[in-house]
Amino acid sequence: MAFFKTALFEGKNERIKGIEFFLIISYICLLIIGYFAIKSAVLNSSLEGIEKQQLMWMIIGISGFFLTIFIPERLIKITAPILFYFSFFLLILVLFMPPISGSRRWIRVGPVGFQPSELFKLFLLIYFSYILSEKDLKTFYFASFITLISSVLLYKEPDFSTTVIVLTTWFVLVFISGKFEKLWQYTLGLGIISAPIIFMNMKEYQKGRILGFLFPEQYTLTYFYNTDQAIKAIGSGGWFGKGYMNGYMNLSGSVPESETDFILSVIGEEFGFIGISFIILLYAIIIWRLYVGYKKSNDLFWKYYYVGSSFLIFFHVFQNIGMNLGLLPVTGIPLPLISYGGTSILTFSLILGLATKGLMIEKQITG
Repeated sequence: MAFFKTALFEGKNERIKGIEFFLIISYICLLIIGYFAIKSAVLNSSLEGIEKQQLMWMIIGISGFFLTIFIPERLIKITAPILFYFSFFLLILVLFMPPISGSRRWIRVGPVGFQPSELFKLFLLIYFSYILSEKDLKTFYFASFITLISSVLLYKEPDFSTTVIVLTTWFVLVFISGKFEKLWQYTLGLGIISAPIIFMNMKEYQKGRILGFLFPEQYTLTYFYNTDQAIKAIGSGGWFGKGYMNGYMNLSGSVPESETDFILSVIGEEFGFIGISFIILLYAIIIWRLYVGYKKSNDLFWKYYYVGSSFLIFFHVFQNIGMNLGLLPVTGIPLPLISYGGTSILTFSLILGLATKGLMIEKQITG
């Protein structure tokens, strides 16, 4: 307890200078776009009204974003292992929860449900940024072992896409550290060798997504159907789109999961190529600000954190847009801050809130 008190008192002397204008505005814009896209996606459907839940999570996420800015840096580092291992415990606990649509990914607390896997991404990022900056080998190897076990737990949910995200985030942080060269080389080699074995042990629908991607003509009415409909919706939007809530394919419910995985199809049909380009620009601005932080910071913790958070955002955006355009296999990876999903919004809000804190501290140091 004394450590926490010390961290809190030290935090009072930690000055935050300057508003990180570009990142904050981009973050807020993405949330607003997501809200209205979801509202349009569920119009006249059985899901109509879920945009109110999204609004609730937006408020929670924005609150978390700004509160994170004022959490003392020392307290963040002290609590990093606690949060990491607590989220690991939640990954175990979720396997004992009742399945929803065949998966055990949710823990319900009263009327509210959340996905521990989303929070685990954040806490893994913070903890490994801290471990690698402290050069604590024993802690690193043990935490890496826990990460491996966590990936197995995620695979059992089943949540293959998050399994890949967790392992690749770990890999990127280890690689960028410039240490453990043999470890990441062996890991990369093992991943390549294991790919056929992993494919053979996938569930039927997971194999189907890959087959649908490789042979779209053969699976247009089955595994490739969602993507095919999304491509048609985006293509029909042209340059400027058909206008808000005027997309025929959206309003007719032609694109399944349009409020989550295929939310881009709604934006593309209603706001066209210009609309999609605008959201890509907003993500690019966020990643640019994180890159600036990486280049300016002399603190290894923040350097690793900027790289990890940039990777997480880029991976999600790249994969989601790619699968909507038929350029990548379908996964359950959401479009950050836009797709429907409370835990995802909270996680990315906290990730960006903490990054904003680091950038504002850097402004104080450099003046």
